[in-house]
Amino acid sequence: MNFFDYAIVAVFFIGIFWVGSYFYRWIKEPDDFFVAGRQLTPFILAAMLTVTNMYLYNFVGEAGQAYKEGISIIWHEWTGNMALAFSGLFVIPIMRRLKIRTVPEVIEKRYNKAVRILVSFIWIIRFCGLLGIVLYLGGVVAEQVTGFHSFSFWILLLAVIAVTYTYLGGMWSVSLTNTTQFILMLGGSLIVLPIVMSAVGWFPEMVRQLPDGHLNFIPSIGKFDWKFILAIWLIGFEWASTDQGMLQMVFSAKNTKTVAKGLVLAGIILTPFNLLMFFPGLAARVLYPGISEVDAVIPILYANVLPHIILGMVVMGFMASELSTIASNINAIATLFTVDIYKNFLRTKATKSDILITVRMMTILAGILMIIFAFFVKSYFQSAVDAWLFIMSFLDMPLFVVLIIYGFLWKRATWQGALFGYLGGALSGLIAFLVFDLKVGYDFAIVTFVTTIASLIICPIVSLLTKPTPEEKIKEIWKAKKVSEEEIQAKEVFHIIPVSFWGRFCIGLILTGLIMFVIAVIMGSMNIVNASLVGILGMIIYFVGCFTRLYFE
Repeated sequence: MNFFDYAIVAVFFIGIFWVGSYFYRWIKEPDDFFVAGRQLTPFILAAMLTVTNMYLYNFVGEAGQAYKEGISIIWHEWTGNMALAFSGLFVIPIMRRLKIRTVPEVIEKRYNKAVRILVSFIWIIRFCGLLGIVLYLGGVVAEQVTGFHSFSFWILLLAVIAVTYTYLGGMWSVSLTNTTQFILMLGGSLIVLPIVMSAVGWFPEMVRQLPDGHLNFIPSIGKFDWKFILAIWLIGFEWASTDQGMLQMVFSAKNTKTVAKGLVLAGIILTPFNLLMFFPGLAARVLYPGISEVDAVIPILYANVLPHIILGMVVMGFMASELSTIASNINAIATLFTVDIYKNFLRTKATKSDILITVRMMTILAGILMIIFAFFVKSYFQSAVDAWLFIMSFLDMPLFVVLIIYGFLWKRATWQGALFGYLGGALSGLIAFLVFDLKVGYDFAIVTFVTTIASLIICPIVSLLTKPTPEEKIKEIWKAKKVSEEEIQAKEVFHIIPVSFWGRFCIGLILTGLIMFVIAVIMGSMNIVNASLVGILGMIIYFVGCFTRLYFE
């Protein structure tokens, strides 16, 4: 990087601080900090969701895995995009009608306070792990593109900037800045791709020189094989239905229809962008085939291929995505602690001023924990992707099972069933990890399947052995599945189950796409030709059904 590159990045950071300080004056109520007063429009919501899910983990971590293992890592993103659309149509409208600020609030409404506090505490630790991974990647990028190799310096600098601007402006700061960063990421991707592809000799030459199987979307063997695709597909539904960092933006939406539109549009917009993220990793495999550290692949590529000024703009885009993700998840951590633990357990009569002070103090603490986890990732994991898959494999699916599958669909589920189902599933996954790691090496898919099956079995067994949940306790959840009075009065009605012929036809398209996707994964497991084509076609049909569903009730 030269003077002009540094100047571009410096101007960006100055702008970040100005935005944070400007929105500091807007924060007068806790809801202003937590959910931006619930005033976000479909475009702003879709932009926020898009940019928050296009960050260094994708551009650097996953692209590095594509360099080493091939394009099939892309299903890490594509299955998540499919889940975003599904959740927007069928799950999150229920939560939006409940007017909650955190996912554990739903847990208490469905079960009880004990389960809520337990999940809140575990997920605060989980989010700190994610933040540490993202911060670690920021340090790796900064070291490679600047040539100043001081990991500690870079993560401390990035952490201070992200914590400061979140501390000042809360969700308003996060949301409005994310919209700007969405434009930066879009422009940066469109500029970088032709430069990188030109350096490698464009797509035909890249395909010719890549190792065999590197462009197989559904391989039968390998690190990201068909089992991985099925497992990450399941994790995607959990993430899109229960992830506080992402859903806190959704809870900021104006109404239920805005929620559905924002999530579906975000899933569709992200899907072609994911290809832009992974092509540089594939190109780097041709240009620099000997890189051993996968997280350093993209920084090395850009530092050598991109001209000055453009390099500065790309680094600015990287920093934008870094700060966007960190700020969104720090805000989520602060909200989880303040709403679910502090106000609900430690100080039930806290004033609005007490809450704002606490949430800002928790923002600082989350930043400190993020720094600690960043050093942990650097010391104990081979890559950012490995670290994140490890966390997700045994913590995520149990929550989806007890809250969404049983909590929303089975009235007989009890708080004891949820508690033992969640803990039993997570513990089973941890045991599976230890067993497989010692014998054959860690397998993300196997651990994910074990946690899911254990939770599916334990929760109903314990529920049937305990006293049923009173009807009054769960009435509000079941009522939220139907159109609310607020929607009727605002003339913004959204039916989770369509009432028109064309609405139901769209559901048929969605199911057709899902079935084709599953068939394609099975075909891939048997190494059948055209499995990739069938899977991608099924995904396209699925998205067409989700998009058209928005316009037919």
